[in-house]
Amino acid sequence: MPTGFVGRRADGEKIYLVEANKTTKVRDVRWGDFLNILDQTPDGWSKIKWGAENRFIRTEHIVAKRPVELIFLDVGQGDGCIYVSAETGADERIMIVDAGVADNMYRFLNWRFGKFRNDFRFHAAIVTHPDQDHYKGFQPVFNHRKVGFDRVYHNGIAERTGSQPLGPSDATGRLLTDIIVTDNAMRTLYADPAVRGRKLYPKLMHTALTSQRVGAIEMLSTKHGKKQGGKTWVPEFAPTDGRSTTIEVLGPVPEGTVAKPRLRWFGKTIGSTGKDDGKTKNGHSVILRMTVGNLRVLFGGDLNRPAEDYLLRHYSGIAAGQPLSKAVAAASARLGADVMKCCHHGASDVTDEFIEAVHPFAYVVSSGDEESHAHPRPDLLGRLGKLGRGNAPLILCTEILRSTREKGREEDFKKLADLDETVDTLPAGPEKTAAKKARKALQDHIRRRNVGVYGAITVRSYGEDMEISFRLEAPRGKQLWQVYALHHDAVHGWVLAGEDGH
Repeated sequence: MPTGFVGRRADGEKIYLVEANKTTKVRDVRWGDFLNILDQTPDGWSKIKWGAENRFIRTEHIVAKRPVELIFLDVGQGDGCIYVSAETGADERIMIVDAGVADNMYRFLNWRFGKFRNDFRFHAAIVTHPDQDHYKGFQPVFNHRKVGFDRVYHNGIAERTGSQPLGPSDATGRLLTDIIVTDNAMRTLYADPAVRGRKLYPKLMHTALTSQRVGAIEMLSTKHGKKQGGKTWVPEFAPTDGRSTTIEVLGPVPEGTVAKPRLRWFGKTIGSTGKDDGKTKNGHSVILRMTVGNLRVLFGGDLNRPAEDYLLRHYSGIAAGQPLSKAVAAASARLGADVMKCCHHGASDVTDEFIEAVHPFAYVVSSGDEESHAHPRPDLLGRLGKLGRGNAPLILCTEILRSTREKGREEDFKKLADLDETVDTLPAGPEKTAAKKARKALQDHIRRRNVGVYGAITVRSYGEDMEISFRLEAPRGKQLWQVYALHHDAVHGWVLAGEDGH
């Protein structure tokens, strides 16, 4: 069966699938959507297989090349992004950058890639740092017997049991010294059950190490990756690799040597010498800058004030005593981007100078419900708008733009009705008590998951054009997607070419 992808109309108008009469619209499709082509007719239409139905699309709207795709998935609390290359076939590369805390990433991947009916191999999993809301969602993915990865990348900090959960420090107490660089080092560390204990990060890595479906597990940093042109790149994504995308590694920035790197402790405040496990793990997130033609996307991990201070000074060369404002212009050459995955889910513990150095026209904030951090912080959203590029920067939040209802809710309410009847009819005793307990658990489940978690913010681009889209909460006629179309020109940079609706 021949395949293709939805193209873009020259006039910027939406493209719709239609019924066999060629006039009745069924739904809109987006640039880059995959098409299974059943037949092409002389009158300029193509019949395609869309789900269980046959639909029609104008043949002129089908192209052979797909755009690079980034799916910032609504994983609830945490981060999760899927990268799909423009290349197809043997040259295709699919990577997952973080996976949230629950099974939302697993369920989406299972749906997107055919319910893993056959063996499916991803190119890489990138665990930006060992916080549960970034790595725990990989556990069901790594557990699946038909899913594999060529590589797993991490930031070098390997949690373990004991009084030093991030490992030992040097004599000054300023630097972490047991940084795990190689696959062999990770295997040696986590081969000991006493080191793993009941901690979830060691469990995840041990699953990958022993699954026989995962390739090398290695550190990714400015010292560890593919060196080229004085910069460090994700292996296979350097400029000379000839791919549609380059991906530079901007953090963590280790001290010491390549063989024996050190990562500094970050305190609760800038310049603090006190040790803070959370600040240090977050501050040494794997930071990536992806480039597709004229489009640059920065993945900001869970950076915080002391980490941003460190990175701004590193990339600008200004001394510790100089005001951070002097770092912005020089650091922007390395940190500047058009789209920014916001640091730490919209926390306010970030510097204005870092936002100014990135200076994006669009932000993606990945945040979730039922968390005590009030992410995204209202004051942070105001700062993003003030410091972003242009008069009206786009601020897109997975939590706010979530749109689809949880599948299976009808079954949940049927079960609840059955439990209500059981509780009403049973006499007092253990069975009635158990039924009441089950009913309360289901009620809590329905309340917690009243809104689904398949919402996503999608960025697609060839490098000259770009579309940012998300699903509408309710259809607008036959339109299901809100789309922002942008075009890049040499004079104005990225310009909003069109927006659906109001």
